[in-house]
Amino acid sequence: MAVLKGATICCPDIHANYSGIPTPLISNNITKAICLQSGIWGYKPRCKSIVQVGGLYVQPCSKRHWRVHCSFSSSSDDNGSMAGNFSANDEEYVNSSVMEAVEVRSGSDGFIIKMRDGKHLRCVHNNPQGGNLPDYAPHPAIVLKMEDGSDLLLPIIVLEMPSVLLMAAIRNVQIARPTVYQVIKEMIEKMGYVVQLVRVTKRVNEAYFAQLYLAKVGNEKETISFDLRPSDAINMAVRCKVPIQVNRNLAYSDGMRVVEPSKLTVQVPRSDGLLFTELDRPDGQPCLETKEFSLILNMLTAVVEERYTDAAQWRDQLHQLRSKKQNWA
Repeated sequence: MAVLKGATICCPDIHANYSGIPTPLISNNITKAICLQSGIWGYKPRCKSIVQVGGLYVQPCSKRHWRVHCSFSSSSDDNGSMAGNFSANDEEYVNSSVMEAVEVRSGSDGFIIKMRDGKHLRCVHNNPQGGNLPDYAPHPAIVLKMEDGSDLLLPIIVLEMPSVLLMAAIRNVQIARPTVYQVIKEMIEKMGYVVQLVRVTKRVNEAYFAQLYLAKVGNEKETISFDLRPSDAINMAVRCKVPIQVNRNLAYSDGMRVVEPSKLTVQVPRSDGLLFTELDRPDGQPCLETKEFSLILNMLTAVVEERYTDAAQWRDQLHQLRSKKQNWA
């Protein structure tokens, strides 16, 4: 395995059965989910904080210099970066598609996947040995649907930024400045490679792992694979329009089955950190959740474009809106 060494911060994508989810690793508050120490996404004139932008972690310093902390590895053989004997039709993997899910939670009413259109999917473990899931508050998630006829769902709990950028890519939302995924895609193309495939390969303890496969332009037999977080790999796959595959054993052991696809009628507890909640409700009434989503999107866009004053204003408006929602509740 060839590794480019450097300072890294591990922030894995997590299995939905992880009992430690309520810890600060993933927070309900969007400002806490991305930054570690600051008032506006880790930015200060003299900074000691660390900001995540996609899959890269950058540390802003004085005079607008940024130190990039990243780690890339090639996980093919022991003495090089070539992913030999690679086959896109490997029977150990099953094709999947990305669902427009925005969050997952587990409680007394079971494991619930919340869709972008406001519907809720009540699910149970496909594996009878899976046991009961621990209760935890809503968290952003990426949900993959197996396309082998089983209709199994694999929910992967992620941070809010990858979830936002993935929904933007799926819905073809244009962002003024290039995202880190667009930059990586262009870098790959400049090096004479194309993205061929993404695979969710395994789970170690409670963290999922994925691989991004590249093929040399003009010689598809020459391939390279990189280890990535599933959230980053899936974002790349959607932008490059390539298949997303999941290890078959992993899908059947960790997968969920939908037992109640209809919209829940029970009152769902609200959370400070909800990213999307029941959008596009055709009731003719003002939708606070839609306004909340717009504020979050504007804030994220301003951060990506380094317009920190604007981002702070959007943040303040978001806090005011959430305070009003709590008072009304």
